[in-house]
Amino acid sequence: MEVRCSSQRTRTIFPLSMLNLESRLTRLHLGQLEGHGDRELWVLRDDELGGFWGTKFRKYASITQHCLDHKISHIVATGGLNSNNLAAAAALCKEKGLHVTVFAVEDHSDESRQPTGNHFLLKLLLSADDLKVVPRSEKSNISRRMQEHASVLTSQGNQVLILEEGGGCLAAVDGCLTLADDILRERKEWPYGTYPDHIFIDSGTALSAASLASGLFSKGFFPKIKIHIVQMAGFEEQVIEAFSKWVTPVTGVTWDNVKGHVRVYRPLSPRSYGSTSTELFSFIKIMAQNHGLLLDPIYSAKLFMRAFDLIVGQNCRGRILIIHTGGISGLMGFPQITSESIK
Repeated sequence: MEVRCSSQRTRTIFPLSMLNLESRLTRLHLGQLEGHGDRELWVLRDDELGGFWGTKFRKYASITQHCLDHKISHIVATGGLNSNNLAAAAALCKEKGLHVTVFAVEDHSDESRQPTGNHFLLKLLLSADDLKVVPRSEKSNISRRMQEHASVLTSQGNQVLILEEGGGCLAAVDGCLTLADDILRERKEWPYGTYPDHIFIDSGTALSAASLASGLFSKGFFPKIKIHIVQMAGFEEQVIEAFSKWVTPVTGVTWDNVKGHVRVYRPLSPRSYGSTSTELFSFIKIMAQNHGLLLDPIYSAKLFMRAFDLIVGQNCRGRILIIHTGGISGLMGFPQITSESIK
């Protein structure tokens, strides 16, 4: 039987401490941004969750529980060969005893170099039969191939969950909602009863960002908290789709409920998804050497660059929280960042 995540609104409550979903805070001291006494910069270290799977650890906490609850034994997933999500899916689903097959789209440079980063991890985690590398020219056929593979597994008596690119599905929402709970829990770093005024988060499928907005709305924290989403692919329509496909069916919260308190932006140059630049690599080195933050060039580095720009440009005040969602495994796919020519 093939499963695509039931739309039934059965909720699983995840105690943060039980699943180790509590991320620490660290203060970020940047003189050029903290020139005013009423501005504090903080980073939520979600990048440390689950080893280095970051916020995706929250997502797969509920996906894997859904599979165990519904006797699903096989995951069929897709994404880029260097995708953070695919590597996380392979590791975290296998940890729970699930069989994982991925249809990974090859990048233009993958043919000419040894695997690094997430590509390397996929080759380590999966057998040759379960890592199906698809040339970019054949990407349009992936859905059909995934369906065919799921049908074969189903005919053998298995229950199968198909995960589209990014791992977005209804079963992931409960795990993603824990991000809001984590931000709002009592913390020794902040005075009791105080919360961030601004939250910055990066976004791909927008599932985590939309779940964050839904969680804060449900707990009555709008308009106190403003959310700034840096959308790496697409724009506002991606966030709206995340609500309509996943978040609203589970929580009842709609885009119309939150849109007055959420802003969506594109990254600074380079703006196109997956693109990099020497300037971006330089920023990554500076943040690592000056602040001990490891940022990847696809998501987190673009988030921090855009956040710094917006904090100054929009004169954001108060307690500002940037969510480091992870991506360290992807960072390892860019050894050129350490080049002496990048200052």
